[in-house]
Amino acid sequence: MTITVLAFAQAREALGASTLTLDLPDGSRVADALGVLEERHPGLARLRAHLAVALDQELAGAGASLRDGCELALLPPVSGG
Repeated sequence: MTITVLAFAQAREALGASTLTLDLPDGSRVADALGVLEERHPGLARLRAHLAVALDQELAGAGASLRDGCELALLPPVSGG
């Protein structure tokens, strides 16, 4: 299956892009996608504990199932004033 990954703020910096596609085996879950992304982009590992993840614009946990064509958004914590 192929999914689209959207990355924001520090996650975008860690991936070096705001959008990318990721090919994964059928039956993959959010945790699998994050693992592949960390292997390819080690800088993402330091953010993982703080990332919120949205699957097709809904917050999702690591065990959520992915499907072909879905959109996975990496949402790091944001601060500001």
